Amino acid sequence: MKQAWLVKFIGTLTVLAVTGWVVWKWRSPATAEKVILVSKASNAPLYEAHDKPATIVLKAVEMESGRPANITATIRQSKSRYNQMKQAVLAFLRGPKTGKFQVPVPEGMELNEFYFTPLGVAVVDLSVNQAKAGSLGFYEETLLIKGLIEVLSRNFFEVKQVKVLVDGQDAPTLMGHYALGTNESSGPVSAAENAPVN
Repeated sequence: MKQAWLVKFIGTLTVLAVTGWVVWKWRSPATAEKVILVSKASNAPLYEAHDKPATIVLKAVEMESGRPANITATIRQSKSRYNQMKQAVLAFLRGPKTGKFQVPVPEGMELNEFYFTPLGVAVVDLSVNQAKAGSLGFYEETLLIKGLIEVLSRNFFEVKQVKVLVDGQDAPTLMGHYALGTNESSGPVSAAENAPVN
């Protein structure tokens, strides 16, 4: 009787130890980096022709008042959530540059790469080499960063944080104004805040 209890006890401890090790390994930065690199290496198309359209909300600026406003854009419901997220980032960066509502992204700014980690961190790597110096003030740069955060956090429940890189590197600012933290938190958003402007 004592031996059976001891075998069960040792077996249970072994299972717990192995499970703990797997969870610890899965959450470690090295594992997240491996997943990121796999995502980066993928050159597959972001969606297929038969994928259904989906409406997402983007942050823009109402040009008359200078106030932030929500507008809509269309992406495709590809099978991969990563691909949907990358489509959303591209939709924001390529948003309207003329008209009543505009997205504050300077001409020449491009997406180098987009990554998503198992811990819910979306990493947006922007290229600013071709963007005209002085094309953004503090307010516009703040709206651009907040817009990137919101396009991901409002449209994808999986995103817990957003990190912005500049040409593949951590940088103090995007273009000299808004101080980039190591991770920008994406907070909860109510349905009323998410309503687009007509």
